Amino acid sequence: MDSYFDWLQSLPFSVWISASDSVLGFPLVLFVHSLGMGFSAGSAFVIALRLLGVGRSLQVSGLRLLAALFWGGFILNLVSGSILFAARATLTGHVPIYYAKLGLILVGVLLFVPIRSFVNSAPHDAAIPARIQAFAALSLVVWVSVITTGRFIAYLS
Repeated sequence: MDSYFDWLQSLPFSVWISASDSVLGFPLVLFVHSLGMGFSAGSAFVIALRLLGVGRSLQVSGLRLLAALFWGGFILNLVSGSILFAARATLTGHVPIYYAKLGLILVGVLLFVPIRSFVNSAPHDAAIPARIQAFAALSLVVWVSVITTGRFIAYLS
């Protein structure tokens, strides 16, 4: 694995991202990653809170746009996170909490699939099944954990 991390980090684009003083390098990628986090985790959070009863005046069907924003943010994070990893592959690749973050992201996405299906198919005033509420509660914990483990990566690598 070390040879792969070395190769990835030594690619010209990876070197430019990590070594450039340009605001278009690492700072821009980190900014895009933050935007993606806001769209994905933020949307998941708002949807989960509504499914748990916060903001009952907001119709569940009104959350459909947020469900779409989640996937846009996820794509931004997939691309920007891959670039951030490539720029520091030899460090980040050896931090176990990085792999915990990836596992948590997988769990968060898997939880979001039935939540999104419910939001997309629910009538305006649908009763929220206990199963969907349980997924929503777990989703809150998972996305907070994703963000927390992401911050730990910066301190542990």
